Amino acid sequence: MQESDSVLIGGVPLDAFLAFFFTLIGFLFLGNLAYLLFRRILDGRVSRGTAKWTAAVLQYGITIGGIYASARHFLAFDPTAFAASLGVLGIVIAFSSRQIIQNAIAGVLITVNRPIQLEEWVAVSGRPETGPGKVQDISFTTTTLRGLDGGFVLTPNSSIITSKVINYSRGGLLEVSIPLAVPVTADLARVQEIALAAAHDHPRILPHVEPAERSALQNLFDLPYIGRLSSDTPRPGHVLFEPKVQVSSVKEEWVRLMVRVWIRQIPERDRIVSDYLDAAIERLKAEDLLAEKKREDEPGPDPAASGKGAAPR
Repeated sequence: MQESDSVLIGGVPLDAFLAFFFTLIGFLFLGNLAYLLFRRILDGRVSRGTAKWTAAVLQYGITIGGIYASARHFLAFDPTAFAASLGVLGIVIAFSSRQIIQNAIAGVLITVNRPIQLEEWVAVSGRPETGPGKVQDISFTTTTLRGLDGGFVLTPNSSIITSKVINYSRGGLLEVSIPLAVPVTADLARVQEIALAAAHDHPRILPHVEPAERSALQNLFDLPYIGRLSSDTPRPGHVLFEPKVQVSSVKEEWVRLMVRVWIRQIPERDRIVSDYLDAAIERLKAEDLLAEKKREDEPGPDPAASGKGAAPR
């Protein structure tokens, strides 16, 4: 029986190539199915990160093993010849996919070193200023963060390794700067007292928190890195997180203040800031500290300029 003349490049028959193609699709489907099943089995029994990476290793193992077995069976794949060809092919792939390889290696380093983990609140420099983001997913090439505004930010893994990363979850705290402006004629000492009092009275601003929060906050002082921060303080504790008010600038008829406070509920940052400003502004209005007043040294109207009091000729 005469062999079919319909062959592909390399002398592989068309029917063998089609069999390899459909088998490859089958192994891809099987790998994805194994990933979903293992995630369903492991979720709730182990941490989310462990479940994700265990299922991912199984998925890629099934996919790569299926590709190798199919290639050997249907395409007469020769591992020796393939390894010999990797010398030139590897250089070409590495040069054209340098960024992808960097991100893949960075993904492995993130998995091993664990500078960030799922569900942690972090900020990565070199990306748009969207505020702290919650780690939603860590793949081989990208890390997905979800910002306070609900938007998803895809960050290359290489940025996690090479850039400055702020991990708020491991520190347990977030310092927030709240701008406040008052007229230059206002009593700044009284304004600062009101600003500090509003911060002290807020139930979610440190150090005056609810009793349930005090035990969790006190546990932070036992952590090594928090202890180093408080090593220069005679009595480390809640005093480290006392609210502070500073004058940031004076522009035209307004004095701009910066109120710096510490919070623990990072997702509630905007709500806490809004509630604080409402309380502080209400107290300032009650004492008439937001109304512009005439300065005592400001000259009054010139009677000669208005024509009144001018000597008759």
